[in-house]
Amino acid sequence: MALSVEERIKKYHAWRRREPVERPMVGLLWEPDIPPLPAMIEQVGVGTEITPDDIQPEMFLPYIERCVQQEIRLASDVIQPYTPAFGMPWVEAIAGCRVVAHPGSLWAEPALESYEHRPPIHFDPDNPWLRKLVEFTHVLVEYSDGRFPVALPQMRGPLDTLAALRTPNQMCLDLMDTPDEVHQILDELTDLWIGIADTVLEVTPPFCGGYSTRMKMWAPGQAITPQNDISTLISPRMYERFVLPRDRKIFEHFPYHSFHMHSTEHRHIDTLLTVEDLTALQLTIEQDVGGPPLDTMLAAAKRVLAEKPLLLVPLDIQTAELCLETLPPQGLCLMLGLSDPEIPPRYAQWLEGQFLPL
Repeated sequence: MALSVEERIKKYHAWRRREPVERPMVGLLWEPDIPPLPAMIEQVGVGTEITPDDIQPEMFLPYIERCVQQEIRLASDVIQPYTPAFGMPWVEAIAGCRVVAHPGSLWAEPALESYEHRPPIHFDPDNPWLRKLVEFTHVLVEYSDGRFPVALPQMRGPLDTLAALRTPNQMCLDLMDTPDEVHQILDELTDLWIGIADTVLEVTPPFCGGYSTRMKMWAPGQAITPQNDISTLISPRMYERFVLPRDRKIFEHFPYHSFHMHSTEHRHIDTLLTVEDLTALQLTIEQDVGGPPLDTMLAAAKRVLAEKPLLLVPLDIQTAELCLETLPPQGLCLMLGLSDPEIPPRYAQWLEGQFLPL
């Protein structure tokens, strides 16, 4: 049973306000636009450096249409946006990293050997990668024609981008050895992140009076998905010192946020819950793929729900069922995580079951 967009938006309002509800929102965190398109990697060649001219937005449209046709038949409370992502590390490329095609992925290569005599990183509206991102967004908006929202692509945060520029190992050493230089470059990368998001949002029209994030949060104003996945390597104390001030600056600049976190970052949840401006957390449960045990993550989810709306992403139906049994419904949006281009029938059937009368 597919809900109308208007019904879904009513549910988002209740979710965001953490109003009493009979059941949480349910859906898929389906990200078919995150992996690179195999045809693109085949076209440029493995081991080849990617340039902005190699990205032709029109080649992605037939794939997106197939995804749209799958999703519109799905029983779901959430609104599915599409993004100009497809494996492209946009922020890292705009910051100066070379992008190289690898089997099944596009990698940002380290680009900063030393902080000495480095040119400052600044926002340039004429950056070729930014112009390509804006072009891609325009093409998606035109193709959507109001059928689905267009969201910001995956935009790795300032600390993630520093790790790409320096390598994760070197970044960790930098935090200890050259903290002043790290503070300076993180400030620059934060301003760059904000400039990129502002530029893309300027050419992204609202959808039914609001905006969606790639984490499937609809809100009645411009909405973003900040993240710093690499923060899994640092302590909460280091996070508060180096990352939180930049997160706060990003939160304050935009009205709505669905902060993306993997389960290995759970120790930073308490720090983020101190930020009043933050709209919601998105947390992926990964107990079977290297993450903390499930009981640890359920406890973390309860802490979040006591203070903020939560977009919770289990990776299998059994874990989803346990979450529904264990967690309060107020402020909870539970989405089965999936990045495959095809929605498995068992996922669609499970979602359909959530909408059937008991």
